[in-house]
Amino acid sequence: MNESALKEIMDDPNYVVLKRLPETLEKRESSADPAFSAIVIDLETMGLDATKDAIIEFGLLKFSFTNADGIIEVSETYNALNDPGIPIPELVTKITGITDADVKGQKIDWDYIATQVESCNLVICHNSGFDRNFLELQTPDYIQALFKKTPFACTLRDIDWSERGFESGKLDYLNWKLGYFYDGHRALTDCWAAFNLLIEEDGAFEELKNSVKKSEILLCAVSAPFEKKDLLKERKYRWSDGAGNLPKCWWITVPGDHLAEETAFLEETIYCRPGAAKKLPQSKITAHTRYSFRAEMID
Repeated sequence: MNESALKEIMDDPNYVVLKRLPETLEKRESSADPAFSAIVIDLETMGLDATKDAIIEFGLLKFSFTNADGIIEVSETYNALNDPGIPIPELVTKITGITDADVKGQKIDWDYIATQVESCNLVICHNSGFDRNFLELQTPDYIQALFKKTPFACTLRDIDWSERGFESGKLDYLNWKLGYFYDGHRALTDCWAAFNLLIEEDGAFEELKNSVKKSEILLCAVSAPFEKKDLLKERKYRWSDGAGNLPKCWWITVPGDHLAEETAFLEETIYCRPGAAKKLPQSKITAHTRYSFRAEMID
């Protein structure tokens, strides 16, 4: 297609022209500010249960940035398949295109992963609530330890896409609205897709970094009167039956600076007595635990 024909299509309101997602970034000039590094990680897995489903593909994109200049360059990329030792479910192959033949005899270089994580300041995933638990439960012990002490951010949750006018937080949709298409559900390609959001959406990376700094409090309303359950549900409390990591209770996660407001609500509306919320079980959540199963535990 010649340039004139392409321009005609681009100017026609009946068509939308998309560009293929770039998988390179030209190095940008930076000032003398200290440089930090972040790693974008994406996984393909055997299923949704991080306690038992194996990782079958690992993608990694490492980039550097400064507070003054933003993202500077992509320094490392890595993609590896991993043989789970059992047949891949048909549905997983249908979604990812990864077959038993593709993964046969393949393995992830965990020593390389360790080197990259040890030298980074932040791990980023699109839907970190999924990937982080697999990284903390389905990897060698020394890798789990590294991810448990590294701050995590999420391009799905730590950027308010709705406020920015997007109707969905799905990775392919966001890139499509930004003018890009790609072949999804392969690990490294999805890393580039998440990274592209930080490059193309104005202010998104700054918003994500600010979200990393926030702290939250997990608060357990133990022994709340049964007849107050509807009030708790309306306020977005969730029920724990005590079989997991939390006691039997209604619980909620609130911003750290909203704790006083929340305890006041519990004392005035739920327990109906002053001081009733002072000794309720609670735990602080930061980027070191956020999106991990460990965030839903009482210290």
